[in-house]
Amino acid sequence: MEESSNRIKCEIVTPEGLLVSDDAAMVVVPGELGELGILPRHAPIVSKTAIGEVRVKLRDSDRWDSIAVGNGYVKMQFDRLLLLVDTAERASEIDVERAQQALNRAEKYLARVGEPDVDAHRAEQSRRRALNRLRTAGIE
Repeated sequence: MEESSNRIKCEIVTPEGLLVSDDAAMVVVPGELGELGILPRHAPIVSKTAIGEVRVKLRDSDRWDSIAVGNGYVKMQFDRLLLLVDTAERASEIDVERAQQALNRAEKYLARVGEPDVDAHRAEQSRRRALNRLRTAGIE
């Protein structure tokens, strides 16, 4: 029992499968109204998440892992954090050129808002995901 009291089992799952399964000392999740800082023994919670950067402080390490995530849900219970998101990509694996191209495409669509073939919500979500990927990769 004592062993588990200083860690969180952190799992990040996308439709493609399990991306992260780590023991963490802390996890920071982008919530709809701001970041949620989760420590071991956190009260049970279920919440919607937003496009943003998840930061995982690995247990017994000073290292933080960064993951760009899309919209989803987080559940924390019994020192197990389960994050279900539509997309997730480790910062180290982000293709910056591809993210920049996606941002450029989204901005072109947003410039055409009002035309019948343009879905403004979808274009804005694409822009937010691309910006998040660039930020998480360390590009502003």
